[in-house]
Amino acid sequence: MNRTVLLLTLASGFLLGACGDGSKLPTATGKGSIAAINAISGSPSINFLIEERGLGAVAFQSTSSAESYDDLNYTFNFDVFFAGDDALTRIASQNVDVAADQIYTLVASGTLAAPTVTVWEAPKREFADSDTVFRARFAHTSNSLGAATIDVYFALEGVAPVAGQEVATLNFGEISDTMDFEADAYVVTITTSGNPGDVLFTSQAETILARADMIITPFDGDANNTAPLVVRGLGALGGEIRFHDPLYPSTIQFLHAALEMGNSDVFDDAALTSQILADHGFQDLTTSTPIVAGNYEFFYTPAGDTSMVSLQTSIGIVTGSHFRVHAVGAGGVYSTATTFLDRRSIDTAAKLLFFQSSNNFQFTDLYLVDVGATIDGEAPFRSRILSQALNTPFELTPGSYDMYLTEFGATEILAGPFSLDVAVGDVVDMLVYDNAADPAILDIETVASP
Repeated sequence: MNRTVLLLTLASGFLLGACGDGSKLPTATGKGSIAAINAISGSPSINFLIEERGLGAVAFQSTSSAESYDDLNYTFNFDVFFAGDDALTRIASQNVDVAADQIYTLVASGTLAAPTVTVWEAPKREFADSDTVFRARFAHTSNSLGAATIDVYFALEGVAPVAGQEVATLNFGEISDTMDFEADAYVVTITTSGNPGDVLFTSQAETILARADMIITPFDGDANNTAPLVVRGLGALGGEIRFHDPLYPSTIQFLHAALEMGNSDVFDDAALTSQILADHGFQDLTTSTPIVAGNYEFFYTPAGDTSMVSLQTSIGIVTGSHFRVHAVGAGGVYSTATTFLDRRSIDTAAKLLFFQSSNNFQFTDLYLVDVGATIDGEAPFRSRILSQALNTPFELTPGSYDMYLTEFGATEILAGPFSLDVAVGDVVDMLVYDNAADPAILDIETVASP
């Protein structure tokens, strides 16, 4: 008998013996559900784990999808990555004795340096196919409200908050009991406790379908939100409903990055009678202006000439966020790339928003080297960046760099050195254009935060 087989045989014998002796090893009798909510405003996405097994990355103001596990005892962990480190850092752990047919929600709040994990528990809800109701709980996860106690009202559109009609009175970290409501469109209103006239947040009406099961809670707004408070309806199985405050519409910017299209006028109607921009020139980035959520069409014409349309584009805008429309292309073929601007600062890295608009170079490599160093023998920081495509932000280790751009796989410099100094929490918004005079080089521009 080889050593591996012997060990397995001995292990099996011990296990069988333990069972025969009335082992006290825990035995599962059912399953409970586990999810996490990220309420740490300066955090990147947090890795949520059961013991050392990943359950997903949870973004700020969001929840993980619920997972079912045997009704045993587990340690749940929260890990983040700090730029410049070689491994994830564990910021918090929480032991939970999972009971069958219960839903557990682990809420990470506070700061990355001093996080708090709060455990919310509720019985699972089984809906019949004929049910016309949904289940909701109301919570308080807005750090900026501090120790303030809030009242939450949840009613049909047009029903004003009246003292005594609140569905919950909450301090930070608290959650209400479960409640059933008929499926319909509802408005969330948050006030200071006992004062329905002191409104902190009122949403537009949002439709909630029958048999939904959710936690409705406010979070702090950040640089990605136009409102100081945002409210999310977080589903027990993942997913969300966003309750928007109509007092805080989205914003939009227009960037002209199509050198050959020339100066343009921009209209928001097919009849070309509603002009929103005049003489919009190459590398012109407009200031952010409010825009109501909805579907829009924009029409670009040569400046002062409505006899032809150079570019027509359709754009969908959701409430409460910041958007930028990039006009790109060459040779009479023009299009737009519309991006949601991720301006949120995080406490683990600097962020680089990067849009490469070149028509002359389809793919580029981005180098970050020490100040005064060359790129000889260095690997690109990011390789094969596609022109005119939207990139997720690049996370940077704090420090001082020289930046260079080259064509993909080549070392001939197209742009640089460009000096870049970044600290934790910085957000750098960078645009790259074809040079108007020399097609062999690129121009780099950074955009000041609004």
